[in-house]
Amino acid sequence: MIKPIAVVALFAFALVGSALGQTTKKESTIIGDVVDIKSYVAYGMKADNPDRKATAEASMKTGNPLGIVEKGTGKIYVVVMAQQNENANEKLKDYLGLHVYVKGLVHKKGGVQLLIMSDIGKSIK
Repeated sequence: MIKPIAVVALFAFALVGSALGQTTKKESTIIGDVVDIKSYVAYGMKADNPDRKATAEASMKTGNPLGIVEKGTGKIYVVVMAQQNENANEKLKDYLGLHVYVKGLVHKKGGVQLLIMSDIGKSIK
């Protein structure tokens, strides 16, 4: 006979497992700063560091991605383009060190926020 606690544990495990395997998607506008993800995460470079633009440009040349740090939440978004022949870094590099708005479809899975960018511009907020 299966004990009730075992049934509850199996049910909870199944719910958590299915939630971790699913991707959530939402059309969003993110307001934040364009950053070099490697320098921001691995080395703690702040979005307002005076060296951020030069560091990000050098990092970008070696293939490291740029991303968005959301104002207020600190969430980091990895930015990609919907079209295979477009490069998100090329679109973001002109906005290094600026507050921006970025529109697109946000996918979340396993702690990663991926933004498929459709529009970007300077933010006045």
